[in-house]
Amino acid sequence: MLIREASFVVLDIETTGLSAMNHRITEIALLRVEGGAIVDRHDMLINPEQYISPFIAEYTHITNAMVFGRPNFIERAPELAQWIGASGPPIIVGHNVQFDKSFLVQSFIRANDPHPIASGFAALPTLCTCRLAKRLTNLQRRGLEHVANHFGIKIKQRHRAMGDAEATAQVLIQFLKMAEELGCEEVGDLVKLQFRKPEQVKRTSIQRTLQEKVHEFPQRPGVYIMRDTRKGVIYVGKAKDLRDRVGSYFSNAVIASGTKHQRMMKAVRTIEYEETGSELSALLRESRMIKEFKPQFNRLERSYKSWAFLKLDVQNLFPKLEAVREPALDGAEYYGPFRYRSSVEALIEVLNRSFTLRECNDSFSVKPGNKPCFYYDIGRCKAPCASLESPIEYGSEVERLRQFLAAGEEGILSLVEQMTQDAAEKLLFEEAQFLKERYLELKKVMGSGEREVSSINSNNCILLTKIDDGKAEVFFVRFGRLLKQSVLTLEQLPEIEVWFQKQLRYYYATGATAIPPECGKPEIDEMRILAMWIERAKRDESSTIIYVNEAHDVVLPTLVSAAYSVLGAGIALIPAPGPAEEFQPVVSHPIGITFTPEGLETARRLTTKPMYPKR
Repeated sequence: MLIREASFVVLDIETTGLSAMNHRITEIALLRVEGGAIVDRHDMLINPEQYISPFIAEYTHITNAMVFGRPNFIERAPELAQWIGASGPPIIVGHNVQFDKSFLVQSFIRANDPHPIASGFAALPTLCTCRLAKRLTNLQRRGLEHVANHFGIKIKQRHRAMGDAEATAQVLIQFLKMAEELGCEEVGDLVKLQFRKPEQVKRTSIQRTLQEKVHEFPQRPGVYIMRDTRKGVIYVGKAKDLRDRVGSYFSNAVIASGTKHQRMMKAVRTIEYEETGSELSALLRESRMIKEFKPQFNRLERSYKSWAFLKLDVQNLFPKLEAVREPALDGAEYYGPFRYRSSVEALIEVLNRSFTLRECNDSFSVKPGNKPCFYYDIGRCKAPCASLESPIEYGSEVERLRQFLAAGEEGILSLVEQMTQDAAEKLLFEEAQFLKERYLELKKVMGSGEREVSSINSNNCILLTKIDDGKAEVFFVRFGRLLKQSVLTLEQLPEIEVWFQKQLRYYYATGATAIPPECGKPEIDEMRILAMWIERAKRDESSTIIYVNEAHDVVLPTLVSAAYSVLGAGIALIPAPGPAEEFQPVVSHPIGITFTPEGLETARRLTTKPMYPKR
């Protein structure tokens, strides 16, 4: 089975002790990873029917009172087995996975549950992220905390099952990317990789020289460029820590791997790097350079992937939903980007079942004598074409849909789950099965953190990311697009309020524009990177996000306060905000905005200008 098609179940448990035979489980957390993303989560407290010692309670923060009255494992076994096997037999993953797996094996044996997953749990293949850390990194200490720190992953609630499982899943995703770079395509290759013995390999004189030079690389974010004998670019990568990431290419696992990376390291003659202020800058710079140079060994990334958007044509009197490849300056609202068009179509199907927007084609016209179509007969449309619904009534339904989409992942998934349950209760089993499939498909997209469902028209924000003490990077984003990027220092603080005021007026005020007329694959790819970073920043607070829209009338003082905080100057030094009338109100969506030629030219210049000069 291909890795990208496999289902991984990341497992972490808390117990009353170290013996799977003599001790019992107190908490279980499970995360499903598919397609390189977390698509589902499940956790529970379990009554171990054993005393939890003070030492264990202090270590795990799980007390006897917390598990009192909870179901025991025998009662939970059917639910667990069904969840684990929901996508077919998975690969069980953990950090020191044998410890966690041994407890579940013994627990399922005691429960004697007939489910195939429960009875065959011991035979499921396993993957240990601790072993992978030994093969794929140069870390001397490979505990979960050290490996997570290596990848910049923060562990929430250490020594609680879901906190550790979440970190392990994020580590697994990083290792899956690295294994793919080493040429691992099959699950079997990945399972074997964790047990591969370190090999003593002989490096060429060029490789030894390059390895010594890499020791001088900064331990900072940036991109690195590998060139061959003809000075051609054969690989471009990004790193949070340039020295550590580039140094990993000289490990025995890579040099002796017999994969494309081994061939690449034989071809490399020089390695250059460009420092960037932050990891986000590195991501954006890497994407642009790969598309520019099309390096031989960046096969997966050198062409733009196809993305899809949900379009709501609110510029029309009776809007409808449709799936499109690219947004346009037509006054419509666009939600995305989504990785697959099928995901957008699944979302449209769910929305059309919940909101009575028209689903007919573009030949729609309003005439009192029109005969309502099939969708009216089944209650999915109120026939505005036959004047049975007024524009005001239809507009109210559109606004209700927009507010629902603004609720994001939780609102949409909750709706589909409720619809599935209602269909099952009414014994409409085919309908329930259809909705369940849509739910799983949508959860893979939304639950992965890949993209929150929000309109790019209102995706106006400013990101502040700390570089180091006294220095930060600021990103101005409008309609999901990066317009400007600057570095702030402590020396600039006396003028910071005036400077931010000018940026707000220039990029976000009424009449300003942000999107060039074309929004093709390069722009969409950049929107995807920014969207994923924004969602990640919400979870791990890697950046400070200040949303700019008409509801944020205090955006300037908030922005100044955030700048002082990120730069480490302390919020007590914030100057008093200037009068509100000094800059124009900002807008939340582009409907009614006039896109001036000067504004379009500014946007083109800002979005195509390289962020960092080449060395």
